[in-house]
Amino acid sequence: MNELITVIMSSYNEELNWVEESMQSILNQTYENIELIVVLDNPDHDELRELLSNHEQTDSRVKVLINEKNLGLVSSLNRALEHCRGHYIARMDADDRSLPNRLELQKKYLENNHFDFVFSEMILMDEKGNILVDEEGLELAGDEIKRRLKYTNVSTHPTWFLKREVYEMLNGYREVPYCEDYDFILRAVSRNVKIGKMKENVLKYRLRDNSISKRYMLEQFMISRQLVSLYKENKLEDFSKMASTITKWTDSNAHDAERVKYVQARDTFHEAVGLIQNRRYGRGMNKLMRSMFVSRYFILRSFDGVKAYVSRGR
Repeated sequence: MNELITVIMSSYNEELNWVEESMQSILNQTYENIELIVVLDNPDHDELRELLSNHEQTDSRVKVLINEKNLGLVSSLNRALEHCRGHYIARMDADDRSLPNRLELQKKYLENNHFDFVFSEMILMDEKGNILVDEEGLELAGDEIKRRLKYTNVSTHPTWFLKREVYEMLNGYREVPYCEDYDFILRAVSRNVKIGKMKENVLKYRLRDNSISKRYMLEQFMISRQLVSLYKENKLEDFSKMASTITKWTDSNAHDAERVKYVQARDTFHEAVGLIQNRRYGRGMNKLMRSMFVSRYFILRSFDGVKAYVSRGR
């Protein structure tokens, strides 16, 4: 059937050409029955406002919502959800590019496998659009996704494609800084939503040097650990239990030094992996050991990774 698909996007300070490319990648999909809802979360960005307004005036499939003030990603996405008409909803970021057949592939995969919610692999590109990683991943479903979610967020938020009723059942996103997608998918599996992961790449994801996800990696990790703890205890719906963790890890100044150390450790770790993959074992192992001594929190993350590996197949 030719059900309407709504794509939701929030934009704040992305470069104009990135936003244009992102919107065009949706408007030129092989699946044509779509609507694109874009929330402008930076009402003072006149050039971006003009670009979005031009699209809305020239393409009836585009709807633009302008926040009166900066509300943040969660509130912006929830506002977009209030205006969705589609049977299905797909997520999109304003600096990424969907492949031309993304929506067609995801709709077919979801329906053929009787899922409620699917996500996919991503091609990684740099800020200039140069491809960094383009590899197919693993196809996952059911208990395997649940098992992996106990250790880390295996879903890729910009590739989400799900039935609108899932968003309605969970009342959209909750205000969980840097982890709103992890919180959402944990609540979804807790409510027995049928989730599957495609192995195909459907989107080009732009890695940005000044992205929020990189700047607040430590906060994201620590809040995610608390989410996992509540998930295992079946207490996710008691949002009050997240309050102290969120308050502690969203203080803008208290953890500046630890933030820097954590990012340094993570970058050193990825350098080590690259060296080992290129058979430069000596230097790779040296950097791997160094990454373990930069940040105590990165050591915690490493232990979590080991536990996830050891638990495979259980």
